[in-house]
Amino acid sequence: MTAPVGSRHILVCVRTDRQRRRVGWTIGVAATLCALALALAGCSGASNSVDQSAGGGFGFVQQSANSDFVPAAHRKVAPNLTGPTLTGGTTSLASLRGRIVVVNFWASWCGPCRGETPGLVGLAKSHAQIAFLGVNEKDGLSNGQAFARDNHVPYPSIVDRIGQLAASWPVAPGLPSTFVLDAQGRIAARITGGAQPADLTPIFTKLQAGT
Repeated sequence: MTAPVGSRHILVCVRTDRQRRRVGWTIGVAATLCALALALAGCSGASNSVDQSAGGGFGFVQQSANSDFVPAAHRKVAPNLTGPTLTGGTTSLASLRGRIVVVNFWASWCGPCRGETPGLVGLAKSHAQIAFLGVNEKDGLSNGQAFARDNHVPYPSIVDRIGQLAASWPVAPGLPSTFVLDAQGRIAARITGGAQPADLTPIFTKLQAGT
């Protein structure tokens, strides 16, 4: 009588142990898939206080898979950006009012950011009439400085160590995010993911034409 009970008890323990291993394996696979999904979506899984799905009420109209444009009649003034730069001193977005401005949120640890940088640097050099401003997101100061130096980035980048500045912008959950402002300081376009010259040049043409 005692032996069967003990055998039955052991059998239950073995099944429970197997179930635990199975659950642990399932959780591990789920975590891996989640991490992969975040990596594909962008370089950061963190969102911010602006409603991303609606663009924070900035009137975006989707032009392509990663590009949104705002008709002139519906544009809103961009949130302020001011703070210390990677090279020392301070700068602000307000100081660029009156010019078309490209604002690029990036980080040295972000693969798509590394991929888009040569194109942005080339545009900044070939379009002197357009201002460029970077925002270095949740990055180490020395890492951001080395990245800007190694890539010969000619424009300043404001340091946003904990993402406080990005929180007021309609930045997508994954970096990079790039915005184009019209001469009135209003957000006219947003590019989610790596921004290439082919994405930005048509936007410049529209804004220079007053549309």
